[in-house]
Amino acid sequence: MNRSRALKLNMCASLFSELVTFVSGLILPRLILVYFGSSCNGLVGSISQFLGFSAILRAGMGGAIRAALYKPLAENNGASVDAIMSATNRHMRKIAYIIGAAILVFSLIYPTLVRNEYDWLFAFTMVLIIGSSTFVDNFFGIKCKILLQADQKYYIQIGSGAIASVFSTIVSIILIVTGNRIEIVKIGAAIALLINPIILNLYVRKHYSINWNAKPDETALKQRWDAFFQQVATVINENIDLSLLTLFVALKEISVYTVHFMVANNIGKIVNSCVQGINSTFGNIIARGEKENLKRVFSFIEWTVFVVSIVLYSVTAVMLPGFITLYTKSISDVNYLRPAFAIIMVVTMLIKSSRIPYQMLVEADGRFKETRNGAILEALLNLVLSAILVYFYGIIGVLIGTLVSGTIRTLELAVFCMRKILHSNWVHILKHYIIMSITFVVVLIVGKYLLPFEMTDYLRWAGNAAIVTVFSLIVAIGVSLVFYRSSLLYFLQRIKRRLSK
Repeated sequence: MNRSRALKLNMCASLFSELVTFVSGLILPRLILVYFGSSCNGLVGSISQFLGFSAILRAGMGGAIRAALYKPLAENNGASVDAIMSATNRHMRKIAYIIGAAILVFSLIYPTLVRNEYDWLFAFTMVLIIGSSTFVDNFFGIKCKILLQADQKYYIQIGSGAIASVFSTIVSIILIVTGNRIEIVKIGAAIALLINPIILNLYVRKHYSINWNAKPDETALKQRWDAFFQQVATVINENIDLSLLTLFVALKEISVYTVHFMVANNIGKIVNSCVQGINSTFGNIIARGEKENLKRVFSFIEWTVFVVSIVLYSVTAVMLPGFITLYTKSISDVNYLRPAFAIIMVVTMLIKSSRIPYQMLVEADGRFKETRNGAILEALLNLVLSAILVYFYGIIGVLIGTLVSGTIRTLELAVFCMRKILHSNWVHILKHYIIMSITFVVVLIVGKYLLPFEMTDYLRWAGNAAIVTVFSLIVAIGVSLVFYRSSLLYFLQRIKRRLSK
């Protein structure tokens, strides 16, 4: 399969998957809020976030293994692929056992953090139930995901995950509305999610002749410790907010955070899905030594992320307060409407999404060692700032810490790509982010004045959202004509060729 077709399949599958995730993310938290209350919603979000730290135990392996697999897969070197995957399987099994033990230890500690709101046995049980999916995924599924990602077959992994997510959502809805306890709901969801590793293993067994007993190629993991710091930083940055909030604020405040994060994070996943699999495409291009093609493809991807991010996040910034009002209309145990918090959340996710092309390029080129110090700095800065600010400002404090550290890391990573990989002028990055900031602010301010009526129901909210979306799209296209003309023309030419066929 050629790179272009693989990339299209990856993007389409990812968009479908994120649509499933988005719908599921809207339905399930709402049902938990209505049937079990804000504290329970905060508990579930808190446990899930803490369990996210388990990814530290396999940190660096995914990126290092993918980087090692690009060349043998491009050259159809089966023996080398077998050796790398054999080493991967052995290491992932060990890590899965350690993660299982870590979950057990956490299940004993976590109940003491929420003892004022839930009894020990309930919190202990919830950790084990929610953590079971994490253990199974690491034991059976990760090795298959890494192989498929490196072979530009994200669409298989994504499709399998989407099927499992749909089934899990349906099971959860049925169990909730029929009056079952939250523990039963989560057990049903965990069982349904087993579909994902089962499908992945069956696919790999059928389409790859992997000799899992081949002599392991440990040298394939030589960059693991350089990639390790990148992944640890990512895990810390993704999980530090709710972890600190669990220590310093009530579960109801955590619920406020999770509801806002649910929307902004799903928007981020949609942005990511538009370029899903591009890192394996970058890796394939780099492995073949196509330098000029790399620059052209990268510029196009950078512009794509810019346009999609500006449109989606600017609309989200305008419409999020109205959505939160409608979404939590019947919930009165805590105030969910926090306009300033909503704006900062959206800006934080915008910065994170704008980093996608640079992060993917670094991973594809295996530049883990050169960029690890920036990753470490981001994690430390985020931890220190968030820990200080949460004490004074609560949930908005941790968000400011994440925004500041994320902005610094994004700029550092972008400049590195321009100077060390693409050998281009880094001033482009300064210009790029100034344009992005001005465009976002313009759409945000003008969008507020475009709303023709009050958002008293979802239909009127959708009408307002459509108006702001059209306006933001017009602005993004206008900016592209002035500052990103070559990428826009490249996109239009591809559309024209596709229509002519």
